[in-house]
Amino acid sequence: MLNGVSVIKVAANGKTKPAFLTVSPDKFTIYITESKFKNGKVGIIPLRKPLLGGLRVTSIGSNNSEVDEMIYERALDVGGISRIQRGQSTLKFELAKKMSNRLGSSPVKRKISGGSVASGVNGSVSGNSVTTSGASSTATSSAYMALDPKRCFSIIFTGNGERTLDLMVEDDEVVCGDVVRALQSLLDEYSKAKLQVGSDILLLRYIWMDVDRDKSNSINAAEFAKILNRINFFMKKSDSDKMYHSFAKMIGLDRSDRRRGLTFEQCGIILHKIKRDSNWQIKPVRQIWFDLFGEYMNTGRTRTKVSSESFLKKFLLKKQVESHHTMEAVQGIFQRLNKLEVADVAANLHWEEDDVNAGRYIDRDRFEVYLFSKENDIFDPVKQKFDPHVMSMNRSLSEYWINSSHNTYLTGDQFKSKSSVEMYMYALYGGCRCLELDCFDGHRDGNNKPMPVVYHGLTFTSQIVFRDIIETIKLFLDSNPDCFPLILSLENHCSPPYQDVMASIMISNFEDSLYIPDESNLHDPLPSPEKLKGKVLLKGRRITDTNDDFQHGSVYDTDSDDDSEIEEEHTIVERDRDDKPLSPKATAVRQVSNSAFSPDLSRITIFHGVRVTSFQEGMKSSKDCMLSIDESRARKLCRIESMNKNGWLSYNNSHLSRVYPSGKRIDSSNFSPITAWSRGSQLVALNIQTPDYARRLNDGRFRQNGNCGYVLKPDSLRLQDHQASNPVLLSIKVLCATCLPKSKGDKKGECINPYVNVSVYDIPRNGGKENAMSHHTQHVTKNGFNPIWFHEHPFKFKIENTDVAMVQFSVWDRDVAYAISDNFIGSASIPISCIREGYRSVQLYDANNKRNGAFECATLLVEVKWK
Repeated sequence: MLNGVSVIKVAANGKTKPAFLTVSPDKFTIYITESKFKNGKVGIIPLRKPLLGGLRVTSIGSNNSEVDEMIYERALDVGGISRIQRGQSTLKFELAKKMSNRLGSSPVKRKISGGSVASGVNGSVSGNSVTTSGASSTATSSAYMALDPKRCFSIIFTGNGERTLDLMVEDDEVVCGDVVRALQSLLDEYSKAKLQVGSDILLLRYIWMDVDRDKSNSINAAEFAKILNRINFFMKKSDSDKMYHSFAKMIGLDRSDRRRGLTFEQCGIILHKIKRDSNWQIKPVRQIWFDLFGEYMNTGRTRTKVSSESFLKKFLLKKQVESHHTMEAVQGIFQRLNKLEVADVAANLHWEEDDVNAGRYIDRDRFEVYLFSKENDIFDPVKQKFDPHVMSMNRSLSEYWINSSHNTYLTGDQFKSKSSVEMYMYALYGGCRCLELDCFDGHRDGNNKPMPVVYHGLTFTSQIVFRDIIETIKLFLDSNPDCFPLILSLENHCSPPYQDVMASIMISNFEDSLYIPDESNLHDPLPSPEKLKGKVLLKGRRITDTNDDFQHGSVYDTDSDDDSEIEEEHTIVERDRDDKPLSPKATAVRQVSNSAFSPDLSRITIFHGVRVTSFQEGMKSSKDCMLSIDESRARKLCRIESMNKNGWLSYNNSHLSRVYPSGKRIDSSNFSPITAWSRGSQLVALNIQTPDYARRLNDGRFRQNGNCGYVLKPDSLRLQDHQASNPVLLSIKVLCATCLPKSKGDKKGECINPYVNVSVYDIPRNGGKENAMSHHTQHVTKNGFNPIWFHEHPFKFKIENTDVAMVQFSVWDRDVAYAISDNFIGSASIPISCIREGYRSVQLYDANNKRNGAFECATLLVEVKWK
């Protein structure tokens, strides 16, 4: 791949064009070019010229902006890549298939210089390992060519939202697999390499390629000013020039060397010097260092290092309250920290090599690295990672919160946005394990066979083929065979012939992965996630052998708004999201008959969407009955429960319930999931395409347990006689931040004016009304590199329900010029039950819950106290 692999690139409008995929010698950059590299250049374009900046994508995964046609990707930093996925599960591929089917293709020949192209052996990146078998000197391309899904793959990366680079290898499937594995090996190597450097160095590496436009591997005064703007540290041009030349003289560069520029290492040192010496305020890390370990050492000199013994006793055990640490563990931490590549301004600490290797001491710079590290995260790492010994996966499905999405297919609003199979991959890789499909009768194919479609009925949203969604989910299962069960919530508006086709498609694609219920044990407790690993479970309509309206409930699997009390739910009216009848025939209250169901689809469906007459009776029903209600009814039930008038919480101990957004949310906004979670509802379905505060709460909840999509509910929601804990007081002081990017990770624009909003979302244990409490810091003017709030008072919160409550940190860019609206930068949401006290880092995520690219180093430092 160092020599270039021949590919077909799919543009945003579905057009295809030949290109070459090449990896840089340092394996940090991927290039897509129209011709092969020659002596480090493509034609007259320098080897590493990036053209990815400035693109604005308005909706997640849509990539349909006309601006995209003006920008032909040539360089992609490995640090900005989220994942590599096989197949054609993106909006660009969808459009390419449609255009190819509609217009056909007109082949165009192109000459591939150099004969065969090189790729890596078994997925390793190599310049001379394996050549593509059978590669010819010409390749076929067209404006709209037919693409072989077995040879297609996508690179998902961060750039003003989540974007895709969609490619097809122009050789056989084996080579495509090698290319994908080689790219994955790049990501794996980068993940390991970034652990060996400090955040300043990692940030500089990420932006170096964009700033060093002449590829001289040095930064002159003008380029240094651009670096300061990229890291959001404002300086007047005259001041930045003065700092540049003053530093260059200090390190002994003559006039010629100063014109030539600073090296990467020298530039790292000057950035570290800025962080250490700029700003008149007290430096939080410096103050913490002295407060914990004393300002002076035994020699009488200002403290420059700390021993492993002091670090363990004074910091980890006393301040951080981490009783599990040992001296051996601390020495391991010190050894890792001392091996880090960090910019060393002082450069006068000459320790014995044995002290470094044995992990006896660290200096203040490395102590700062630890404070901001993931190892010191406010979110307990033990609860973040997947460990079945910590969180059992052998309980009934009803005992878990399950990451769920609503109208999964939509890329935007509920009225006229695009539908895309890409959103199913986005949801699945984001940890969602319950996906929704709104199914309708579509057209018929050339053989007159029914083709079910998925879209938001009676709106202007586009349609996608049901089969394409199922094939996309199958691709995910093939790549993740051990994932915990996927639940497909089928909102079924299809006639029986189309339902038959739906059943056939799922049976043929999922094969043994499709869970087929056994009628004889539906009254038994639901299986566990561990037992259902790798399985697909269907929720929808099932044919029942009784007309009793409660035993199986009134048939109901439509997300409509109905605010009637629970006792009145004996029958249904099919309605659209605005509570208007779907058709004149649907205006009458009616009982849906079994004749509207497909026996084939019913046989493979386990969860039967129902409405119940009362929760007390509902607990006696078979476990296949699933309650579906909208957010407004969930809030009503929670308030009723606070007066002990029903048993929704008890019902959720044995049965599943699903809560979905109100139909009035045309803009695809979300409701807070806290209320439904507090009553034990497992499936709180959100519009994941909308990155609002509620979606961010959901992201934080399911960061637990390795983001596997399943979190065991706390004992208070599962055990009838569990003793509730008392309210607690939480104190959070925001100290400072480091490496905050511009909004959406933009590469251009003014330096940001960041401030931090801290919110707690809580609800009484016995139900009632959810409450939110918020405080925010003052904004820091034009400094996102090292903003400080150390002088501000701590924020204090009373937490009533520690099992369910969450805290959300969100960083915003204050609009001081026009005061119209502030721009979101990044956030982190943490369950109160997962918070660690002491001096803690808060790892920030972008709007799409990603922490890569410009957000890889974005971190807050806070002080947490419990009372």
